[in-house]
Amino acid sequence: MKHLIYTALIAAIMLFGGCSKDFLDTLPKGLVIAKSTNDFRLLLDNADTRYLNNLAQVSGYVDIVSDDSQLDSVWYDWERENLHARKLYAFESEIWTPDGPAGDDVWKQNYYISTLVSNILDQIHIADDNPSLQRQLIAEAKVHRAYAYLTLVNIYAKHYNPATASSDPGVPLIGNPAQLPSLERSSVQEIYDFILRELLASVDDLPDDVFTQFSHRPTKVSTYAILARTYLYMGDYEKALHYADLSLSIRDFLYAYDDIYNGAPLAENVIGISRTTDQEMLLFKTTTRNAGLNTYMKLDIPSFNALYDGYEIINDSVVANYDLRRLLWFDGFSATGQPRGDRVSYVFNNGFHRYSADGGGRLSYISVATPEMYLIRAECNARLNNLPEALNDINKLRRHRYRAGTYTDATVSQIGNQQAVLDEVLKERRRELYGKELRLFDVKRLALAVTHLEPGTANVGYQLPAGDPKLIWPVHYKYLEMNPEIGQTNR
Repeated sequence: MKHLIYTALIAAIMLFGGCSKDFLDTLPKGLVIAKSTNDFRLLLDNADTRYLNNLAQVSGYVDIVSDDSQLDSVWYDWERENLHARKLYAFESEIWTPDGPAGDDVWKQNYYISTLVSNILDQIHIADDNPSLQRQLIAEAKVHRAYAYLTLVNIYAKHYNPATASSDPGVPLIGNPAQLPSLERSSVQEIYDFILRELLASVDDLPDDVFTQFSHRPTKVSTYAILARTYLYMGDYEKALHYADLSLSIRDFLYAYDDIYNGAPLAENVIGISRTTDQEMLLFKTTTRNAGLNTYMKLDIPSFNALYDGYEIINDSVVANYDLRRLLWFDGFSATGQPRGDRVSYVFNNGFHRYSADGGGRLSYISVATPEMYLIRAECNARLNNLPEALNDINKLRRHRYRAGTYTDATVSQIGNQQAVLDEVLKERRRELYGKELRLFDVKRLALAVTHLEPGTANVGYQLPAGDPKLIWPVHYKYLEMNPEIGQTNR
């Protein structure tokens, strides 16, 4: 099977891994990478996150640009491979420099997925031994490619704006690289149109759901979820609501955190869950290699306490934590639940604790999951003025996250008007989706300003106004040298 995977890798390496566009012409035409549906099944089951080239790894260091990162003094000590993250945090104009990483793993990994899928779709017609499975594999491949482009367009382009999306530069939309396609950027609108076509064309050929050990395989429930996210980003709240509903109608499971918590108020005491057993996970995705969230997802004490406000100070030595996310997601607490240290002392370590059954690692899970669907449905209902329905989902989510018996449902009369309910929903969205590499996209779509602390202090160090172009990642200089038609983002 090695030669099958190697052949699939060739195109990705040629496209963005150290060659010019002219070098693409050496790709053998009509090269067969697999012969049976079982061969293609093996290619599409490649979610081995020990290596860079796989279908699971999609992003890394994205939220270091957002307001969910307040770095401590370790910021100064990052090695060469992470230098770009330091520059992103400081909102510098030049991110990719010769003394930093030799390439951009996020860009390379998502274009690897795109290229692998293109090769599969170009050749899978020969695998006619199982027509039903063949159709399913085609659908799975298209969903992976759509997800890759949804990631790319939200990192390397302006956020979707219906008034300007047709003219805003997006990212290169690559079909079959063997045909030497243009690498000029397609518009943001063209990228979103492509994403929707891929997802909508795929969903009917997918199973409703799969056993959790196959969470890396796209299904109806996860494709509906990606559609809900896509329409939310486009501001089409009725369609986002529709697809969130469809996803939740297939699987709506939420863990009660009291059930996965086994005693003392320490994150290490969460009962271990694996990616092959997590019932909230709809589609397995991770950060890229060497981009574990605990290296950059950190909050200072005021930000942390404002966001996770479900606690009560009992006395000088004891804090009662009602929102168990405080304890089970973050490091920085004593055995009595009291915060340790000062300034930036809350480090997001959910990946090491919640998924302790999988062991440690230098990446984190950022999967599509049921909590996001509750939050999308709640936000859409709030924006459509269906306020009780919006709070129903927020209350359900919180009841599953708080210590049993300590949460009282929020009501419309208690909270106030539509804007107040929407604000409550958006706060819960930020709280629940912390560490999912989605906050930057919300910062962009909600037009939020970002403030970062000077590392190792409580002082404001760096600020960006809403809509600043520094929220958009630039393209690595090496890819522009090889293919200048891509064009650089103005920062």
